[in-house]
Amino acid sequence: MSLNRASSWRRPPALLLWTLWVLLFPSTVTLTTGPGNSTLLFDSTDNSNSLRNCSCSAHIQDCDEALANLLCSCHTVQRSKLTPGGLREQGGLTVWLREPWVLTELLNGSVVLDLRLSFCGTGTLAIPTQYLTLFGLRRLRVHSAAQGAPHLEQVLTISSRSRDIERMGCLSSTDPASPSSVLHVSFLDVSVLNGLSSLKAYSVSAPPMSTLFQHFPHLPLPLHPSTSLDQPPEPQQGCLLTFIY
Repeated sequence: MSLNRASSWRRPPALLLWTLWVLLFPSTVTLTTGPGNSTLLFDSTDNSNSLRNCSCSAHIQDCDEALANLLCSCHTVQRSKLTPGGLREQGGLTVWLREPWVLTELLNGSVVLDLRLSFCGTGTLAIPTQYLTLFGLRRLRVHSAAQGAPHLEQVLTISSRSRDIERMGCLSSTDPASPSSVLHVSFLDVSVLNGLSSLKAYSVSAPPMSTLFQHFPHLPLPLHPSTSLDQPPEPQQGCLLTFIY
């Protein structure tokens, strides 16, 4: 389903036909917000099989659904209408979650540059799939509301400076000065959401894409390219793999 600019909680009658059309035709999830606004997504406590998509002009305290519904412009998207790995976010994205499906069905394989990920459950997050694949990630912020978690707030920045990437030898030979010639792929251990250990990461230079996918045939490439971040990789394109745990 396409998540366009968030609308109000109560839609005027003139928008009912547009709403029905959107609900009936799922597609890649595209998030857009107004100037100065940020995108917030969360699984609602009122309906565990739906997602709230909000455009917020002010910072909202983590996991405060009531405040988000009050101060942000939000609408609801049914879980069945979401395209797995269909998120495309050029700017900042905040995701609150209580249920594992938000990770496996929404985030895995998505394109996100700046991600704030907040676990709003009080217990430990249990999820069969322990790793997420994210494309284009440059900054990750993690918040945990789990009781007794020693690490409630953590931040990680993945270097995008060309000289750092070149030192690892993973720049494309066609344009060695452009960071866009490198495909950034991050693998996130979702157990970091429990806040039990400090956030760590390491990056390695990967072989050309044609060789990489021989070893990782099930690596989920972004679907339906619409931006420079998720264009199909060139066979000899450089790749930077970052493992976050």
